[in-house]
Amino acid sequence: MARRLRKGPGIRERAPDVWELVVEVGRDPVDGRRIQMSRTFHGTMSEAKKARTALLAEVGRGQHSGTNATVDDLFEEWIIELERKGRSPSTIHNYRKTYNGNIKAILGSKKLRKVTTKMLTDLYGAHQRRGLKPRTVHQIHATYSSMFAQACRWGWIDSNPAQWAEPPSLPDELPVVPTPEEVRKLIEASENSRRPEYARAMFVSATTGLRRGELCALKRKRDVDWDGSALTVAWNVIHPNGQVLTEAPTKNRRIRRVALDEFTLDLLRTQVEMMEKRAASAGVELLEDCYIFSDTIDGSEPWKPGAVTQYFSRLRKRVGLDHLNFHSLRKFMETYGQDLGYSAVQVALRAGHDPSVAAKHYTGKVAEADRALADSVAGLLRSEPGASTKKS
Repeated sequence: MARRLRKGPGIRERAPDVWELVVEVGRDPVDGRRIQMSRTFHGTMSEAKKARTALLAEVGRGQHSGTNATVDDLFEEWIIELERKGRSPSTIHNYRKTYNGNIKAILGSKKLRKVTTKMLTDLYGAHQRRGLKPRTVHQIHATYSSMFAQACRWGWIDSNPAQWAEPPSLPDELPVVPTPEEVRKLIEASENSRRPEYARAMFVSATTGLRRGELCALKRKRDVDWDGSALTVAWNVIHPNGQVLTEAPTKNRRIRRVALDEFTLDLLRTQVEMMEKRAASAGVELLEDCYIFSDTIDGSEPWKPGAVTQYFSRLRKRVGLDHLNFHSLRKFMETYGQDLGYSAVQVALRAGHDPSVAAKHYTGKVAEADRALADSVAGLLRSEPGASTKKS
């Protein structure tokens, strides 16, 4: 039987010339308990003492911190940190949905220090075998990666086990880009429906590349430069399931100025005029800084992004364009803008991708190229007889 003689502070003899080196690495940041680590060493007692001294130095440099926290503990603290940093409520909602649906039951009670790269890779394979799509597994991987990266920053674990875990490859998917004829078909069908204001919304989205939530967030005074023919895109309407409709910064938190062609600007004027007539008929005054797309009489509340999606889904089915979604209108501007000869950087700036290199050279004013781009894209939707959008 191996001897367990203590040969000095933090040194125990397990067998001849086999030593256990014990070092305290601090206190658990969750429950406050002392945390120790041990290492087996082969050599003489003198060498073991030197090895322990070196180990103490490593601990002093923070190379062996740890925690008794579980994955559940980390998740809750991580969500609080995301809220502190101002992450979008919809982003946090999606993280919660992914965690509660695919992580909590499997790893929630697991100690952080027990989670390994091999464990995560095996889980990805198990998820695939039970029928999860590769993109869903990638969402799970992204949640793990961000959580464990935060744990590393806090010193709860030494390394991120998700860093080298490999989710399944994503299939190559070509972006679905509608043709000008298809966009006109959608707009004309909407013009002839009971909600012609959606035709105006679709035209604005197709010529500006606004995201669905950004379109809903547009306000008459705050966001539209009527004299300068431009939009300031700074806000995004979000409405996670079960939560209150609210405004948040744009998806990438960047503010951009987007040029408007005269026809798109005129459509926005027509939309506001329609809302003024509607409010007057009800004996209500339209708010001075109303939402441009609103179902409330005074324009105080924006459209819900989900309602836009529902309307578009019914419309596309009616006209036989089931392969498109509202986001396809944004892809239309991005794709045809480049086909018309405008640079990928210019188109990206208009869409709000704002490449870091291009941003360094973007003045913040509406460039002449952007105004020309606005006119060109709008022209694609007005180039045929009967394609013009109704103004009333």
